Amino acid sequence: MNYFQKVLGAARLEIKEIIESWYMLSFLSWIPLVGFGLIVAIFISGVPRDLPIGVVDKDYSRFSRMQLSAIESSSTLHIKEYYNSVQEASTALRDGSIYAIVIIPDHFEKKIRQGTQPSISIMLNTQFILMSKVLKSAFSSVLLNSAATLDFVQTLAEDQRPELAKSAVAPIQIQITPFFNTYNSYFLFLVSAMLPAFWSILVMLTMVISIGEMFKNGNEKVWLQSAGGSLSAAMLGKMLPNTLIQLLWGFAIVYFVYGVMPWPFAGSWWILAEGLFLTIVVYEVLAYAFYAIKYKYDAALSFTAVFTAPAFAAMGITFPLMNMEGIAVAWHDLLPISHYIHIQISQANYGAPLSNVITTFGALALFLLITPLVYWRYKNSAKGWV
Repeated sequence: MNYFQKVLGAARLEIKEIIESWYMLSFLSWIPLVGFGLIVAIFISGVPRDLPIGVVDKDYSRFSRMQLSAIESSSTLHIKEYYNSVQEASTALRDGSIYAIVIIPDHFEKKIRQGTQPSISIMLNTQFILMSKVLKSAFSSVLLNSAATLDFVQTLAEDQRPELAKSAVAPIQIQITPFFNTYNSYFLFLVSAMLPAFWSILVMLTMVISIGEMFKNGNEKVWLQSAGGSLSAAMLGKMLPNTLIQLLWGFAIVYFVYGVMPWPFAGSWWILAEGLFLTIVVYEVLAYAFYAIKYKYDAALSFTAVFTAPAFAAMGITFPLMNMEGIAVAWHDLLPISHYIHIQISQANYGAPLSNVITTFGALALFLLITPLVYWRYKNSAKGWV
C-alpha cells in the first residue's frame, strides 16, 4: 500500500463517519446554508433605511419645519418621535428606541434672518459604530443640502433674482466619484467579509468536532489502522473530506458575492482559490493543535470558540486596522481569516498581482510551522493506540 492509498483509506473512514453522524453532517451541510442565508437576508437591502431618530424642536418656526422636512425626506432617516426636552430624548436614545437626536435651538429662524448662522445639534449613540457612520453620512448630506436651500431662499428674498441666488449659494460645483463599492452598498461592504468570517468558524469547528468525536468514541486505533499505520497519512486523510467540502462552501461564497450579485471582480480567481485552500489547511492544523493541548473534547471546543468568535470584529473591515492597538492588532494577526480577507479584497477591488499579496500568503503559511510540533504530540499519544 503506497502513501496515497493510505491517505485515501483514512479519507474513506472519515466519509463513513460523517455520513453516520448527524452532528458532523449538519455542520457540513445545512448549518452553513442556514447561516449564510440568514446573513444575506439581514443585509440584502444593501443600505439602511428609515433609521428612527428623535427631534427636540425649540423654535417651532417655518425654517425649523423646513429643516425637519428635509430630514424626513431622506430615505435613511425617519423622525420617530418629537420630544419636549433633551433629557426626555436622551432617555430614548439610551434605551435604543432611537439612534440619534436632532436639536433645533431657540431663535433658529431669527438667527438665520440675521445671518448669524445658528447651529443644529446632533446626538448619536456611538456604541453602534456602523450605524453612527451611516447616520453621520446621512445627516451631513441632508443638512448640507438644506443649508444651501435656506441660503437660496434668504438670498432670493433679498435680491429677487434666482440666477444670482443660485450662484451665491453654490459658486463651485463638486463631483465625487467613488472608485470601489461604487454601489455604496453595505451589503457588499459587510456581507463580503461576514460570510468568510462565519465560514472560517465552521471550518475549524467542524475539524475539531471530527477529531473530538473520534477520540470520544474510542476510534483512534481504527483511524490509524485505516491509513496502514501511518499517522501522517491518517491526519491528512481525516482532513481531506473536510477540505474539499469547505472549499466548495468557500467557492460558493465567492461566487455568490462576485458572480450572482452585480459587483465586479477585478483580479485573479486562481489567486483567491489558493487563498481559500491555504486558509482551510491552516485552520485544520490549528484544530489538531487545539485538541492536542489537553486531549479533551470540551476544552478543544472552548479554545476554538474563543479563538474564532472575534473573527469579524478583528478582521479590520468595520474597524480600521490602523486604529487598532496592542492586543487588537495581535488578535488580527493571529486569525488566519484576517490574512485571507486581505487576499480577497486585493483581488476583488484592486486586481493586485500575486507579487503584491505574496507576503500575505507568507503570513498564512507561517501558521503551518507548528505542524511538526502537532505531529510530534500525536505521535507520542499514538503509542498507546496500538
